[in-house]
Amino acid sequence: MALQHLDGSARRVVLPEALARFSHDVAATQRSPLRAMTYVALGIDTLMILASMMVGFLVRSTGQYPLAAATAILVVWLGMLAVRRSYDSERIGVGSEEFKNVITATIGSFALFASIGFVLEITDGRRFLIGTFAAGIILLPLGRRLMRVWVFDRRRDGHLMRRTLLIGEGRSLKELKVRLSFDPRTGFEVVESMPGPSAGPRGIDGWLDQVEQAIVDQDVDAVAISQTSSISSEVIRRLSWRLEGPNVALLVAPALGDATGPRLNIRPAAGLPLLHLDEPRLTGPQALLKRATDIFVSGLGLLLISPLLLLIALAIRITSPGHALFIQDRVGQAGEVYRLVKFRSMYDGSEEIRTDTLGSLAGDPESYRTDPRVTPLGRFLRRWSLDELPQLWNVLMGEMSLVGPRPMLVEELPLLGTTDHRRHLTKPGMTGLWQVAGRKEVAWNERMQMDLRYVENWSPALDLVILAKTVKAVATGRGAH
Repeated sequence: MALQHLDGSARRVVLPEALARFSHDVAATQRSPLRAMTYVALGIDTLMILASMMVGFLVRSTGQYPLAAATAILVVWLGMLAVRRSYDSERIGVGSEEFKNVITATIGSFALFASIGFVLEITDGRRFLIGTFAAGIILLPLGRRLMRVWVFDRRRDGHLMRRTLLIGEGRSLKELKVRLSFDPRTGFEVVESMPGPSAGPRGIDGWLDQVEQAIVDQDVDAVAISQTSSISSEVIRRLSWRLEGPNVALLVAPALGDATGPRLNIRPAAGLPLLHLDEPRLTGPQALLKRATDIFVSGLGLLLISPLLLLIALAIRITSPGHALFIQDRVGQAGEVYRLVKFRSMYDGSEEIRTDTLGSLAGDPESYRTDPRVTPLGRFLRRWSLDELPQLWNVLMGEMSLVGPRPMLVEELPLLGTTDHRRHLTKPGMTGLWQVAGRKEVAWNERMQMDLRYVENWSPALDLVILAKTVKAVATGRGAH
């Protein structure tokens, strides 16, 4: 840092030795694999942009296209991606924000070049430009998706993880540790935890020195804070100052449970960055879009797979006595009871003993594997989720949705806790978070938490993600018995 004398000459102010040493030590220990993710993402984006321009070149209306124009598109496009922070290592391979940033940067680049072409009255390259960015809006997210598969595989093996220091106390610290450690795909590896500052001879300064030492000793990439009464805004602010020089991320976990995504917005007021929690968006235009999608997909699906439905029904009647369809009361939106339709996968009359086995099946996922009531054909139907296809009729009738909480038995209502009834604010779904997480391998309490998480954070984008993951879950047979 330099200061100016009155005569214009400069003199240098020496930083405190501890701060200078801390910045140097942490910078020296920052691991190259995390930084390499940025370069891998840059390389993949470059390849996808070049491939997109090849598509644009194939659909062009004129002969050659200037190399300078193609170079400008590449540079500006990559610049837009950088402006959207698409190359920050902490944003790569995590959440839907990565794809949103890529798509936004692509649309912004197209708008910029389209505006330039309009102002300069350039008409020769319109088809090239449209073809390039139309391909790019597909290829770039696809490239990031392929990279995410690679990143997830590496993280399952313990690589590309952010070594994380947790700060907090009691239950909030334990919950934060469990959540960050639950799924390695999130990229966090908890290496140490410590409490917040306490009243001592050196106070906050002494505590900050301890944090810095822990960061150096444990080669920490991120500091995650679980807010408690001992960790004030002043403490967080001063800690953020200490972490500005080194490349160490600072994360603060608010005490808002499962509320995430579009419901959370930072809205400044009175000089404070207030975290605003919106109500769950279960009505309005997005809900109408969800219903329209349900009608279109279920109607078209029933029409296309009607021969398959007939074959399955005949096979059930031939292989075991009884009806082909199984109809059962389930609890729908707002607690209304509806008749769920599915193919019968058990021996006729087996559901009469459902109440006797309900508790064990709800609490012990392993009991599904050896359930003696399931027929051989029924086990095959469950393995590929074919027994659930008739539920498309429930979706078409408006009793269910393609995506939603698990359809609940009427007998299961007494098992619900006080807040679990919020799962009935929306329609039950043919698939949901519980389906893609392992279906029957997911314990009862975890299912309830997933259903509530879906209700609290529903969005059309979340439905698309769940539908895509459902295809993979069904194809691999994960959790199906």
